Amino acid sequence: MNKKISKKWKTGILFFLLVGFLMSMTFIQLPYFAFKPGSVNELSRRIVVSKGRSFEPSGEIHFTTISQDASINGWEFLEGTFKDSVHLIDEDSILGTRNRNENQTFNFDLMRVSKSTAVSVALSHLGLEPYKTTGVGVVSVGGPSEGILTTSDVIIAINGKKVFTDQDLIFEIRGHEPLEVIRLDVEKIDGSDPREISIELGSREDEPSIAFLGIAPQTRLEDNDDLPVQVLVNTGKIGGNSAGLALTLSVLDVLTPGELTGGFQIATTGTIDLEGNVGPIGGVEQKTVTAREAEMDLFLVPEDSLEKARKHAGEMQIEGVSNLNDALEVLTELGGNGDSLELPNN
Repeated sequence: MNKKISKKWKTGILFFLLVGFLMSMTFIQLPYFAFKPGSVNELSRRIVVSKGRSFEPSGEIHFTTISQDASINGWEFLEGTFKDSVHLIDEDSILGTRNRNENQTFNFDLMRVSKSTAVSVALSHLGLEPYKTTGVGVVSVGGPSEGILTTSDVIIAINGKKVFTDQDLIFEIRGHEPLEVIRLDVEKIDGSDPREISIELGSREDEPSIAFLGIAPQTRLEDNDDLPVQVLVNTGKIGGNSAGLALTLSVLDVLTPGELTGGFQIATTGTIDLEGNVGPIGGVEQKTVTAREAEMDLFLVPEDSLEKARKHAGEMQIEGVSNLNDALEVLTELGGNGDSLELPNN
């Protein structure tokens, strides 16, 4: 009889331990982010052409996303530990000194800059100048300019001669001698408070015969409102900057006649800078699975992510690119018109 009671107690204890374990695995919150395959998002419907002509493509450029779970339990932690398509990263590596709300805002800011850059790169590729140079900003101040200029100032003329870029300013300064007094027309970054100031030039320590203003110059760029096209991109509540290449290609596709994609469904990932260089991204494994499961015809990835991506591509064609021209060449080989993109004449 005592043995039967003892066995029941053991069974009961094991049962409650099991229930406790299952509940702890379900409700415990671990300090990790889980990144999983997400979705592909077609872009042409997100490109809004408010000025100029637009063209509806038959193929499509898509950007890929990953599903980000910022609060995972024990089961999700086990899934991420043993499943290749799930990537776990500790929250400190993701957040740094930011909290979760600040991190979300940061990612939205990345997307905002990415959209602006992508549109600029696309317009530049079509022979337009998306920005105009309007003066020389001051990144840092020292030497003869200290106490006279500030980082809120923009220099627009030297001795009455306009300077539009940092190179203009450097050229003008080199035309003067150390100890020479020059007049600068200056205004604030927003164009307010125009004024004239005088500065006695110093001399460089390494080359005393060369005049020295004592600032680190940076060209001020402003949007060019005189362009024949105006483009906006609506990405909703999606953050990050890994859609840069996709956005650039889609803007080119929508603004030009013909088929950039050759009629195929193209997924891409990769940042882009103002020179058209494609930069690295995170989560390429998850994005490759996403593109493969969406049955994309081609997936373009940054060159340095190609090896990782190929392991998850299956039968899907995948190509690595280093810049915009590389991507256009791949699309041309696929049957698109990436080698002959032009704005319409009217």
